Amino acid sequence: MVEKFDLIVAGAGPAGASAVLAAKGAGLKIALIDKSNFPRDKVCGDFVMARGPRFISEYAPSLKERLDQFPEKAVNKSTAIYVDDFDPIIWEWVQRSITIKREDFDHMILEEALKVEGVHFFPGETIKEVRRENGQVFVRSSNLEFKAPFIVGADGAHSPVAKSLANYKVDHNHYGGSVRAYYSALTNISSATNEVYVSKDVLPGYFWLFPLSETSANIGLGMHSRHIVPNKVNLKEVFYRFIEESPTLQSKMSSAEMEGPLKGFGLPFYSKKFNLSGDNYILCGDAGSMIDPMNGEGIYQAIVSGLAAGEWLKENLPKGKIGANASFAYEKAMHKRFWPEMRTKALLVKGFAHRSKLISSLARVGIRNPWMLNTLKRMM
Repeated sequence: MVEKFDLIVAGAGPAGASAVLAAKGAGLKIALIDKSNFPRDKVCGDFVMARGPRFISEYAPSLKERLDQFPEKAVNKSTAIYVDDFDPIIWEWVQRSITIKREDFDHMILEEALKVEGVHFFPGETIKEVRRENGQVFVRSSNLEFKAPFIVGADGAHSPVAKSLANYKVDHNHYGGSVRAYYSALTNISSATNEVYVSKDVLPGYFWLFPLSETSANIGLGMHSRHIVPNKVNLKEVFYRFIEESPTLQSKMSSAEMEGPLKGFGLPFYSKKFNLSGDNYILCGDAGSMIDPMNGEGIYQAIVSGLAAGEWLKENLPKGKIGANASFAYEKAMHKRFWPEMRTKALLVKGFAHRSKLISSLARVGIRNPWMLNTLKRMM
């Protein structure tokens, strides 16, 4: 039996939950579908920039207090960037970001979204089929079938909605791969300082150590698919080898213990303009390939695009404005907001990210040059 809704939101992560929060008050019957049962692990670097929670807190005021009081997180005051064997470049941050497991962060946002009247949550339902028919969107999941005049695709990097309705295909020129694991029993780290490692062994990309406490951290490696695919790079091998050959990391990880397996994930970069809208649909966050091509951060874009989608839906869905011409207003707004910055970052990554000698030279100068440090800091 097909159950009818006013709106289907595919994906209950930050993008989908934000869309629900922003649509509050529209009187919509919403099906929120996710393949996972929450709280669930989400493979990510767990770094949450300050501006993301600040935006979403306008729609869920209690979220800020919950985040502030949540004990299992690190408040980041600075980032230490290790380039080859140079002393680290230290960036002090005015606004405090946090490192928090996505299992906890995403669940908090979802709990706020589930307070919205009219939301029906369907966890553990993997989407098997998405199709448009007679001006409606039909979704078939593991055990259920849904029907609505509109769908928000917020279902991640491998989005069935994007593949089915926007004809999305992975483009390795605009994609990356990453691996990450949790470690405990680390030494010589500070929960207030994230660590980034750049060397020829991990370019074009970087290695990270993002503390969750004074003795635990999310540790990972990300690299551009332009390098991974033609060179048949095994990221797991590079990950372990880099740790083994880095004296700095050995000083911190000699007694460390891995908590769980090393997991991989894909990064659809916002290094070209992908279609974010069409008849009866909008794409948000990773489903819309909105990940920063320089630092790999995607939570902020997920939250902002989700909130923008919800606001658009609140205004247009009750009026029946569900066609491509109407939903393009959302797409235009997102590209206007993000594309100038993302285009610049993409060009820099393409032109410089593989040039290890040039990066070493810039690091040597940058350590002593406040103007260069501030310029790089603004770009990150």
